[in-house]
Amino acid sequence: MQMSNKSETGFTLIELVMVIVLIGIMSYGAASLFASRDAYSGFIAKDQLISSALLAQQVALGMSATPNPVSLSVGIDGSDQWAFVLTKVGEPAITVTQDPSGSSLVIDGVTITTGSSQLFTWDSNANLSSGNNHEVRFVGDTTYRVCFSSAGYAYESTVACP
Repeated sequence: MQMSNKSETGFTLIELVMVIVLIGIMSYGAASLFASRDAYSGFIAKDQLISSALLAQQVALGMSATPNPVSLSVGIDGSDQWAFVLTKVGEPAITVTQDPSGSSLVIDGVTITTGSSQLFTWDSNANLSSGNNHEVRFVGDTTYRVCFSSAGYAYESTVACP
């Protein structure tokens, strides 16, 4: 009886699958290195605007004895930054800015330019004083939409605001 001493070379199926999985994990992590800041600036600004509007509504509820106790100015400041300025009666303003990274700001269908803004005011019942709904869009690689309801709420929407 004769025995064969063949040595088999190559990769097993498990080894090949593991290499493919590792390459997939590494490519997922590396993809963020190639994403532009434009993709994130609108997302961050949307969250900051919703947070500022929520704070404005809470302040208005807390100051219910004062007519129009709080306002939020949304616009582009002199250094071309998106600016959200929260003003409470009798207090210094709180300003939050975000770099637009080439994106634009559109409020109720009007593109906002440097130095201009839109003022939203909450009344003592925490409703928007104007009584109207509003839409704020951050338009870049991706469009992010924030809706202001006449009841004073601010929320993200993927479709046109009512």
